[in-house]
Formats: sequence, structure tokens, C-alpha cells
Amino acid sequence: MSHRGTHARLRATCLGLALLVLLGLLPRPALATDSPEGDRLLAVYLPGVLFARLEDKVELGNELSAFVTAQLGERYRLTARVYATVEALDADAARIVLLLAEAPLVAARLSTLQPISVATVGGSSETRLHVLGSPAIRALSDLRGSKLHYALPLDSPSLFIENLLFEGELALPRDRLLSTRDVSSLLSLASLHKADAILLYEDDVAQGQKAGLRVLYSSAPLPRPTLSASEKRMPSADQARLREALAQFRSSNLPAWRSFRPTQEAPYQALRQRQERRPKRLPPLLELDEEASQLPLPHAPQNPPRVPLSTYAPRS
Repeated sequence: MSHRGTHARLRATCLGLALLVLLGLLPRPALATDSPEGDRLLAVYLPGVLFARLEDKVELGNELSAFVTAQLGERYRLTARVYATVEALDADAARIVLLLAEAPLVAARLSTLQPISVATVGGSSETRLHVLGSPAIRALSDLRGSKLHYALPLDSPSLFIENLLFEGELALPRDRLLSTRDVSSLLSLASLHKADAILLYEDDVAQGQKAGLRVLYSSAPLPRPTLSASEKRMPSADQARLREALAQFRSSNLPAWRSFRPTQEAPYQALRQRQERRPKRLPPLLELDEEASQLPLPHAPQNPPRVPLSTYAPRS
């Protein structure tokens, strides 16, 4: 058989297969741009929030994804995925539609995220951070000689802890700040006496006290974990619908996470500014030594001098 005949037969075969593909009789090969519904993600990244079981965190994500689908329709059928590290979270960033994360991370990434709803516990959507220390740490200044362990998702740990947590009153070297995988690991270190100081949310302070730690310091209020949308993957109209609908969300498995409250960007923008800018410190108050001699108080004289009185009468 000649080469010309072989090429003609191959060309006819290719044209026939292409025609079958166009008619839908053969499956089209998958392309890199084809994104199945399961690739659209609702990400859960809460390393600093204590859950009794890892399954509870997964179930919360499943409940939220099912709720979103019920409210916005099948085009928002999302797969819930729990993340253990920020590196894994960033690797899936292109597929994440909604992110449930702690406020410090949301504040740091406002350029790509739009806060929708903030979790409420006992009717409050704010929480505080507490520094807990071992009995060996008697004052906050003693932290300069110890290491502070934390499980928060922080893009800039030094800025957050120095400017926002301690409000510019205490600076710790970078090598004194140690991150842990999650809050369970943090509490394990405390129980094993391998951490002299840890950072916890106020809801988990009792767990730290069980490990023999006491509260040294409390931060200013900050928002609780927040559900945010990727601005590139969810139009503003759908964000508004979801913000309104999430007020009706109720978790059937986690009583502490039964409700969300609509939120806007302002609290997180303020959180970001507080983190990036060192607060203006007030001049220190003058502390008087109690043992120092004090100036005598003035006393009225016992025998006041008599001043002669004189009268004045105008001439008539």
C-alpha cells in the first residue's frame, strides 16, 4: 500500500471521529478549563477554634454548603473542605467560592474576600484573645524571656501580636512567637508543660486553666469567625441574598454555632488598620512613691494677726 493511500485513510478516519464528536456520539476529551461542580469549594479553615471532634468541623462545613445550595440554587452546589494549613488553603484558592475563617485572616485578605456573615455565640458576634501563662510568668513583661505559642491563622504574626494584641505596649522578638497546627495541639503543649504561654480565644480559656495556666492579658474585642465570599466567584447580588438568608441558618449538630449575623467590611478594615499601624502611646502617668516624703499640707495659723480697721467717709 502506498504512503499516499495510508495518509488519505488516516485523514478520513480523523474527519469521521471529529464528526462523531460534534454529533455527540463520542465523549469529548476533558479539558483543563472544564471545572466539575465538585471543584467549587466552601473552605473551612479554623485552626484557632476548638472543636470537640474533627468531624464537627467537617459537619459544620457540610451544613453550610447544603444551606447555600438551598438558598441560591444548584449553581451554588459547593463541596465543603476542611483545611489544616494555610499552604493547602492557598493551593485551592482558585476554586474557593466561600471561606469560613477567623477574623484576623479575613482582615488580612480583604483585597480578595468580602465578609458576608459573622458567627454569633450567646447573641454576641465579638470575642477576645487571652494570653495565658504558667505560674513562672508573674507579669506580662516576663514574656520577653519566654515563648508565646499560638494557633491563629496570621499572615503577619509579629504585627498582629505587637500592634493589635498588645496595642504597642509589648514587643516580642520573632523567635519568641511559635505557631502550632491547631488549638488542640496548643492545649496539648500546655498540658505537657512544654509551653509557658499560649494565646486562646475567650471561649477556650477554661481549657487552658485546666492545664494550670492563668490569664495574663486580654485583648480588645474582634469579630468572631466569618463567612466570606470570593469577589471573583460570587456576584454582589448573590452575596446580598446569602447575607440575608444566613440569618436563618441553624446548625443541628453544634449548638454554639447555631446562628450568623450579617456583617460588612468595616469591622475587618478596622482590624487590619489596627494590625498594620502601631497605636499612639499616651505619655506614662507619674507614679508617686508611697514611702517618699510628701510636702506638708498648709494649715491655718492658730493666732491670726489682727488687722486694724479703718473707715473712710467722703467729704460732704
